[in-house]
Amino acid sequence: MFSRRFHLLQFVWACFFLSAFSPILFSANALAFKDPITVTSQTDTLNFPQSIDFQMSAHDTGSPITQATIYIMYASRGFQEIHTVTAPTPAATVTLHWHEAMTSNNFAPPGTQVTYYWRVEDSANNTHTDNTQKFQVVDTRFAWQHATQGLLQVHWYNRTQDFGQAILAQASTNIKRISDNLGGGLQHPIDLWVYQSNEDFHGALPPQSYEWVGGIAFPSLNQASIVADSLVDDTLRRDMPHELTHLIFHQLTYQDIAPIWFDEGMAVYNQLYKEPALTNRLKAALADHSLISLRDISLYFPADADKAYLAYAQSWNLVDYMFNTFGRNKMALLIKDMSNPQQDFGEDLVQALGIDASHLENQWHLYLNQPAILPPDQITPLTQHTPLAQPSTVDSAQPLLILLGLLLAFLPMIGITGLLVYQRQAHISNQLARQAQQIINSTLPPLPVNNNHPYTTPAAYSAPPSPPTSWSYPQRQEPARPASMQQPGPWRAPAATPPGSGYGGERETAAAPFTYNQEYLNRPPDKRVSQE
Repeated sequence: MFSRRFHLLQFVWACFFLSAFSPILFSANALAFKDPITVTSQTDTLNFPQSIDFQMSAHDTGSPITQATIYIMYASRGFQEIHTVTAPTPAATVTLHWHEAMTSNNFAPPGTQVTYYWRVEDSANNTHTDNTQKFQVVDTRFAWQHATQGLLQVHWYNRTQDFGQAILAQASTNIKRISDNLGGGLQHPIDLWVYQSNEDFHGALPPQSYEWVGGIAFPSLNQASIVADSLVDDTLRRDMPHELTHLIFHQLTYQDIAPIWFDEGMAVYNQLYKEPALTNRLKAALADHSLISLRDISLYFPADADKAYLAYAQSWNLVDYMFNTFGRNKMALLIKDMSNPQQDFGEDLVQALGIDASHLENQWHLYLNQPAILPPDQITPLTQHTPLAQPSTVDSAQPLLILLGLLLAFLPMIGITGLLVYQRQAHISNQLARQAQQIINSTLPPLPVNNNHPYTTPAAYSAPPSPPTSWSYPQRQEPARPASMQQPGPWRAPAATPPGSGYGGERETAAAPFTYNQEYLNRPPDKRVSQE
């Protein structure tokens, strides 16, 4: 019995010993399974926009290293690049290179996140996979400065810190305004790169980009680039809100669910400045009935600069028409519905606005006095929507400034004219009063005068001691009015009551002042203005 207990105690101690010292006993060193390959260094050198150079050095304590494989992943792509580099001469210590050309489909715009790792192999078939490395593509041609506010980071170069802070403030204000129009704001951080010249900017564009491109956004990367040579550049009122709209809009909607005309039309709609040439191009297309079918600008815009410009113009006009017709709340609902990956854009239109794409385009054509795109037998009864306003083609503050200027110019003239009219009316009133007095004096009998009292004696104005048996005032004679006063005419102040006319006990009442445009006080304007 005792021996059985002794063996049980030995077994318990053995289990405790193994559990306590197993990490040491069965470690790689203890079992002689140590990885013989070590990566001693690795670098990545960006030469934007041409290439990225990767370099790796490794040492093997057991066998010569024969090759290494680099695995590269770009954030905007859905696949991994795999490249094998063979050692020119197998050796215990090697340094291997991979040159990644950034041309054609391999272009990585600024802001792209790149991750990579190396897998090293020796002649004994031992392999070693090193840790993953990560870096962000930047335009290495310039020394960038940075400023951040909330989810926005702005990058610029060759300008002062004040310039960058001003850009940051303008961009933040734009983001707030655009978010109000879209019904939602930023969900993830974004970067805005501000180039100093068109030449610098075009050097950062993907190969084969169109020469007319003035700004660019990469929604999948949450990056945008524009050109601004000063703080008063029109690009800050046109291109900056345009590209910011793309980034916000794509964060609120499911990837690539929106047709290009809606995406670009929304971006132009949120611009603070639209050049008059954009409206003129649309007018020219309306004149010869050459609007581009929405079906032809749903996937991409034309490469031809003139047709692309028309595509921007009519896309903006249609989106503006939608805002004015359905209102901002329903447009926000449409954008919210576009976050549902289970529905396409046509279904979102019907759900949010109650109209499909074909009827929307047809209704817009009729509004612009263009030929209908649907035959009468295909038009189903729909709720008719009357646009709230015509699309605005100028800065929304410009009409107000013009109105204020006109008021400042004409109000003094109106005041002087009113003063002259008032003086003339007063002069005419005095003349009429004198004429009335003369007529009354010539028609009324003379009043008895007590010559026994001086003029200043109070008794001369007292009531008679006993009233006569019949008391009557002499009948008042109305003075004959000039012919001009017998016809309806402009308002005039009433003439003063002539003395001695029998109304000595009444007080004259001053006429109420006349307020300019008084009939419009506390009334909304009859004409709605554009939402722009």
